[in-house]
Amino acid sequence: MKSRLIFATLLTASGMISPARATAPAQEFILGADITALDAPSRGNRGPLPLYQDIGKPADELTILYRHGWTAFRLRVFVAPVRKAPNNTLEAAIPLAKRIKALGATFLLDMHFSDTWSDPQHQEIPVAWQGLPFDALEKKWEEYAFNTIKQFKDAGAMPDWVQIGNEITRGTEWPVAQLRVPGSKEYLPPEPYDEARQWDRLTRLLKAGIRGVKSAAGTTPPRIAIHIDKGANWETTQWFFDHLDQAHVEYDIIAQSFYPEWNHGTLEELWDNMNRCAEHYHKDFLVVETGYGRSHVPNNPSMLWPQTPEGRLQFMADIINTVRKAPHGLGVMYWAPEREAWNKDGSPGPAVFVMAHLNDLTARPASHAPAAINP
Repeated sequence: MKSRLIFATLLTASGMISPARATAPAQEFILGADITALDAPSRGNRGPLPLYQDIGKPADELTILYRHGWTAFRLRVFVAPVRKAPNNTLEAAIPLAKRIKALGATFLLDMHFSDTWSDPQHQEIPVAWQGLPFDALEKKWEEYAFNTIKQFKDAGAMPDWVQIGNEITRGTEWPVAQLRVPGSKEYLPPEPYDEARQWDRLTRLLKAGIRGVKSAAGTTPPRIAIHIDKGANWETTQWFFDHLDQAHVEYDIIAQSFYPEWNHGTLEELWDNMNRCAEHYHKDFLVVETGYGRSHVPNNPSMLWPQTPEGRLQFMADIINTVRKAPHGLGVMYWAPEREAWNKDGSPGPAVFVMAHLNDLTARPASHAPAAINP
């Protein structure tokens, strides 16, 4: 009932004008989502959603989100043939990318350079590329990036931003370009470990992917994002991006994951990391993955918000206010909102309307945004 009251209030206040436009902050800020699973919505063991609806009328997730101020959308692409993962191929992504561009939204392409999930626990070389000498693997990255971007461009769905790799904190294409993160004892590369060699390989692959993207894009290249999973950890962020700068990797956006449910830290730590990144790197900072579902970590001190629809709305207001008020805060993107952000009847839950609540959900103790923002 409370979510319906929020929705009714929005309709009255906005006159059906997008809340994002009604409450736009002084600096440019983008709220978005990864909607790769748009056409196959699932909420885990709760089963599929019914048909999406908004204002009592059938609609799709993309249209509903855009109507309520979500103006950027990410699609992931795996190398074909895909294994042990959803069939998120280039061919599957192009039709959805065309819908994103037709809306006038920002399109972020997430290139995994793998034929399955890539994350801090998995960075697998595609089966078709395994066994290649490193020079040939480097060339494969450039060719694959070029061909991928060319097909999007030819389809009239050129990405605005391109992410080279996904959560590559520990490197990519394990073990060829696998890194040992200082202080971590998990997912260690094989011995003997040659740090200089591994960093050289990683940065060469990144440069190859970037070259392929820019070559295919032509005179209007997309912005390049580099994505790790340490949004609230300045020490590891500095270690990673200092190496990229030393190797002269050309990128535009520091993209980070930040999940309280995975005990990634606090908004105060995210705020600190963003301020330090702004001082050191002068790059835009994008929280490219976040979410607030059921905790996956026992005794998790980061789960400060109630695990309810209203708690998710408060979390979203807090993280958006944190990012948009930090220097170089570019945006926040929710990962797979169809999992948690919708009501049982397929209508949008409270978090979908977050852009209309950035100024009235700032009071403590409900708000856990940094004290520097909301004393």
